[in-house]
Amino acid sequence: MLKARSRKTKKKLVCPVCGFGRLIDASIDNVSELKAESEITDDWKPDYFQKCPQCKNQIGIRKIE
Repeated sequence: MLKARSRKTKKKLVCPVCGFGRLIDASIDNVSELKAESEITDDWKPDYFQKCPQCKNQIGIRKIE
């Protein structure tokens, strides 16, 4: 039997281009910035990339905290 979780441990990160509701899950205490690959400048270095299943854009994800 599964235990009910009393507190949330993860959150959904939304696509910044189309608003797709669950691009990727992150820890609840994680702070991230998301940018479309076409909007990434030389001084903004993403840690990860994820392709949005809805709009098909590559999204750069940078962990802040």
